[in-house]
Amino acid sequence: MKKKVLVAALLSSFAVASAQEVENPILKKLVEKGILSAEEAAQIDEQLANEEAEKAKYEAEIDKRAMEATEKIKKLDKKFANIPTIAGAFKKIKFEGLDYIGYTYTSRKKQYTGKNDSGDFELRRAYFTTMAYLNDKDYARLTLDVSNDYNSKPDSNNNNYLKADNTQSIKMKVKYAYLYKDISDIIPFTGFEVGIVHTPWIDYEEHSGWLYRSVDKTFYESGDGAGMLPSADAGLEFKTKTPYITAEYGVFNGEGYDKINTSSSKSSGFHNSLEGRLTYHIFGNGDKKLKPEKDTYANISLHLMSDFGYNDYYTSHNNLNAYHIHAVYNNPMFLIAAQYLKTDYNNKDAKMGDGYSVNAEVRPIQDWSVFARYDHWEPEKKQGTATAYWDKRDVYYAGVAWSMNKYIKWIANVAYADYKGANDPAKADKSADYKDYTKYMITAEVKW
Repeated sequence: MKKKVLVAALLSSFAVASAQEVENPILKKLVEKGILSAEEAAQIDEQLANEEAEKAKYEAEIDKRAMEATEKIKKLDKKFANIPTIAGAFKKIKFEGLDYIGYTYTSRKKQYTGKNDSGDFELRRAYFTTMAYLNDKDYARLTLDVSNDYNSKPDSNNNNYLKADNTQSIKMKVKYAYLYKDISDIIPFTGFEVGIVHTPWIDYEEHSGWLYRSVDKTFYESGDGAGMLPSADAGLEFKTKTPYITAEYGVFNGEGYDKINTSSSKSSGFHNSLEGRLTYHIFGNGDKKLKPEKDTYANISLHLMSDFGYNDYYTSHNNLNAYHIHAVYNNPMFLIAAQYLKTDYNNKDAKMGDGYSVNAEVRPIQDWSVFARYDHWEPEKKQGTATAYWDKRDVYYAGVAWSMNKYIKWIANVAYADYKGANDPAKADKSADYKDYTKYMITAEVKW
């Protein structure tokens, strides 16, 4: 019994001693209320003290490293103080990229083409854009365009460049290279581009009406549509933006950025084009940067173009004129657009004629869309010979798109071209069926 009393007394004295060692006021209160024993409180207090010491050690090490880094930065600043920064005289510089990467399986009528069905991976387009801002409104832009192009060679006059053969190479061209200057203090709501600039129509339609440039060009430009001029050219273009009216208009070389020296050596001195677009924005949002998946808009556009001496391949009637109307309605659930184009040119050429296009897109659920398009073009004169020719063409597109995230969109589609006319196996390359095809396409649009 005496031994038990002695042991209890020793334990009690140890607990009291431990309780006296506890410095944390919260732990002391917990001991007083009997929530913690004195021994438990002492252990926790010791653990906290160790953690504080360890923390202080790490903080001292971080402070030391920070001081060393600061000294190194000061030395580098002093070393490179006289070297200009990348921005130079510009307020800021912005870089952007857009790639169209895909696979296409093409089926043609071998009886006339002599070609088997084939499938190929493609770099359809790769754009790299640099924009250097002088201020909030004025900037310089350079866009490089990488794509597959047929190899070419100069003609006998060393002037026009013709397709050398059926081989292709990946080539890089300058798509845009211009200065944009805001002149709204002189002409209200207006600025201009000078250099290799946008032409008035195609960029507008690609951002409001036909949203699948990676599948094919707009009806106006597509080789199986109207086959007119591309989206960029050397020249001077004005842009006017108000809530209800927007317009683009200017004077250009009239050949396109990718067809330099379209005219022959017989060309007259003036070989330029006048072109303009006037758009009425029914909902008054023409001065806004809209997103088809989020915004509602309804636009009606008139587009006119006159290209003087477009190509002196023809000795007469060689001015190319276009008269073009377009309407589009869009809301977050769907888009529908329609257009009609009539041209005036030498009637030996397929560019002389008229046609129309209708396209639609439905967005049933978030990030998914289903789209379709129909193009019809009819040249004024049969293209070919008396026994082998085409006199109208229809192209059908249908597909589905999935926006994986804000950087990548996947597209799967079918494109079918149907040229109508007459076939003659003896003149296969002039026959209508020679140009027919069906394409099965997978595309990744990559923005960065």
